[in-house]
Amino acid sequence: MLSKNKKASQNFGTISVLIAATLWGCIGLFTRTMFSENVGFSPVQSVAVRAFFTMFIMLIVILIKDPKLLKISLKDIWIFLGTGLFSFMFFNICYMTSIDENSLSVACILMYTSPIWVTVISIPLFKEKLNTHKVISLILCFGGAVMTCLSSSLVLTKKGLIFGLLSGVGYALYSIFGKFATGKYHTLTIIFYTFLFATIGVLPFSNAKGIIILFEKPVNILLSVGVSVFCTILPYLFYTYGLSKISAPKAAVISILEPIVATLVGLFFYSEIPSLIGYLGIVTVVFGLIYLEKGADLFRVNKNLSK
Repeated sequence: MLSKNKKASQNFGTISVLIAATLWGCIGLFTRTMFSENVGFSPVQSVAVRAFFTMFIMLIVILIKDPKLLKISLKDIWIFLGTGLFSFMFFNICYMTSIDENSLSVACILMYTSPIWVTVISIPLFKEKLNTHKVISLILCFGGAVMTCLSSSLVLTKKGLIFGLLSGVGYALYSIFGKFATGKYHTLTIIFYTFLFATIGVLPFSNAKGIIILFEKPVNILLSVGVSVFCTILPYLFYTYGLSKISAPKAAVISILEPIVATLVGLFFYSEIPSLIGYLGIVTVVFGLIYLEKGADLFRVNKNLSK
């Protein structure tokens, strides 16, 4: 059996990932306004703005808290290239392309193949064991996410399928690279360098002059800071902390809560009423997340009894 301290630590990790998924699911509250004609940010510009403000705010926080947190080993730069370029930037570009080619529901479904990729990659890398309760939880959560996303009409192209699956890989890579980072660096350090490299990577494609013009309106700066703090900095802090306490596959499965939150945001703020299958999807994901926790306890008990 797990010790009380270890169990409590894992519980905190689980709660942290749940909070992260909830905050990510609320991003539509900001992007709906940012992408509107009255404001005028493009999707790529929104990614650049999130990356830049997250990097800048984290730099200030680190300088106030402890400047030594900026120190990293040159041999570990590959980790932050992974979280910044191959995860955040690569994922966002692929996901936006998928959204452009496919219906939003299909793009969402393809993106949430990420727990499958995390699980597959984690088996050889982190020696993760794939047991029955994990497989059942993954099936329930992914199936529920699919049902939730099926609340709207479906459009799928060949290009959209490729980029949609790649968005799932990119989304998964933060859990993989982040797991390497959490064993060596403070959460603040990881977030700062992730978004430093993401900023460097995305700015050349974002029409920086256009962003500066948009910033002539103070409200656009407030929107940019808001989406950076509430839908980037805080969720990445919670998710990265969670990764230090629980396995990457478990964190990836829990993060499937995000489209459920997004669906609820659409319902309560934009009167986007999901179909019956959407409601069934929400219930299925919640059940899958509960089983992920309770099933793990039952699995350990049965394993001990069999000894």
